Amino acid sequence: MTDLPKLAAPAQRALTSAGVTQLIQLTKVSEEELMQLHGMGRNALSTLSEALKAQGLSFRESKTQGGKMDKTIRAHLDNIRSTSGQLQYKAYFALMEETEKPVDWAYEAWDELVDGLTHKDNHVRAIASQLLANLAKSDPKGRMFKDFDKLLNVTKDEKFVTARHCLQNIWKVGLGGKNAQQLVMKGLEKRYHECVSEKNYKLIRYDILVSMRNLYNATTSSEIKEKALELIEVETDAKYKKKYAGVW
Repeated sequence: MTDLPKLAAPAQRALTSAGVTQLIQLTKVSEEELMQLHGMGRNALSTLSEALKAQGLSFRESKTQGGKMDKTIRAHLDNIRSTSGQLQYKAYFALMEETEKPVDWAYEAWDELVDGLTHKDNHVRAIASQLLANLAKSDPKGRMFKDFDKLLNVTKDEKFVTARHCLQNIWKVGLGGKNAQQLVMKGLEKRYHECVSEKNYKLIRYDILVSMRNLYNATTSSEIKEKALELIEVETDAKYKKKYAGVW
């Protein structure tokens, strides 16, 4: 008898070959170690992570976590707040590239990035929001569920360019698993309705629908498409309704 969730055959064979038959055994291995198994993919890892969270469990932290962040990464994180635009943007591009894949230093940077969402420099707010969205795939403890509202709030930033940067990247939070996907969709749906009172609401709605499309492309979840098409029907301006429909 096993309490493991249903997985694709290659991932199931990978666990079996590693002698993993019970969910509790996954608390003894890290995500990085699991990903080294032949047949184990990102979708299977997310499914296992969700199953662990449901039981109040998590994967073992990587040995490189807890104060052993690479010095280069640490320097880039510090430079996000640099008064030098050149250093700031160099750090932004380097960290965004680094976080396109799961990283083992997410929690060492998490709190300072959350603090960055309300920094006086709008560039810091924009960078912090995009990095947090990228780090959702490196969040086995589910901290995003506590901080998502803070991230979503940046989509209302006084600097519209900052708000758009966040809005165009927030869909990546949904790559953290099914529950994270639902979290994003609920937040975007809320913004779609409430933004009607904002100056650039038509552009905001467009960005929201593009974000939903990006998440749909990454997950192929029919629920996302159904919700997006439902929201498009809310638009009363025929010109923009056609433009929104064009995204799908």
